[in-house]
Amino acid sequence: MRIGVVARPDLPEAIALARRIMGALSSAEIILEEGLAEKLGMKGSPVHDMDVDAIVTIGGDGTVLSTLRQAPAAPVLGINMGGIGFLADVDPSDAEKAVREMVSGKLKISERRRLAIEVSGERFPDALNEAVVCAANTGKTITFKIVIDGMLAAEARGDGVIVSTPTGATAYSLAAGGPVIDPRLRVFSIVPVCTCRPWAPPMVVPDSCRIEVVLTRPDRRALLVIDGWTSREVSHEDRLTFYSSKEPARFFVWAEDFYSKLRRAQKFDMR
Repeated sequence: MRIGVVARPDLPEAIALARRIMGALSSAEIILEEGLAEKLGMKGSPVHDMDVDAIVTIGGDGTVLSTLRQAPAAPVLGINMGGIGFLADVDPSDAEKAVREMVSGKLKISERRRLAIEVSGERFPDALNEAVVCAANTGKTITFKIVIDGMLAAEARGDGVIVSTPTGATAYSLAAGGPVIDPRLRVFSIVPVCTCRPWAPPMVVPDSCRIEVVLTRPDRRALLVIDGWTSREVSHEDRLTFYSSKEPARFFVWAEDFYSKLRRAQKFDMR
């Protein structure tokens, strides 16, 4: 079994844990991400070049998202060295046990729906959490229409709009006033951000829908941001389309259920 290992190179504790995990993976062929490999004085590989059966990430949810953006096909086991850990849900104290059970085939794999994104027919990387269309200039607003399956659902002026998967419903979407969504549901949420004249409500739609965001002011620039990564500038001439991807993200299942994570998030102290 070929296992990729990705860790935040700026966290000494993540590097130390990576050493321990390598010991627990002695029966597998290990491919280290190049930044981690440099810290360990070894040879590594860029994540997008990894030909592996699974990837272990050591960091937070951001590390998981970054890894899946570069290697979307490999199932991921996320070890949480960050904050709440909705995606990276293995406690560091359980890391060695978790990777041994992964290699021995004892862990189930769950699939999460991803969001496919097109701009004027050009396909962009799928989003696991969300796609955001926002003003390119701080302090400026954009005006937009939301079209669902060819029907006008809302039009507004504001900071932007978030199209989110159930996985991303506990991220930026939630902070912007969107609903928590059980990840087992086959839906997407659409959350306009700080809208006025008129105000546009959050919406939950079936993931069979095709969602379009139409920018309506020629003089305002906007950005398309996918899972926190700025992908490109867009204008009123672009056709922004969002729909369900045929390629889900895959995760090894550890012990904690979604609602336990949600309860923990409500108590999380950022200090």
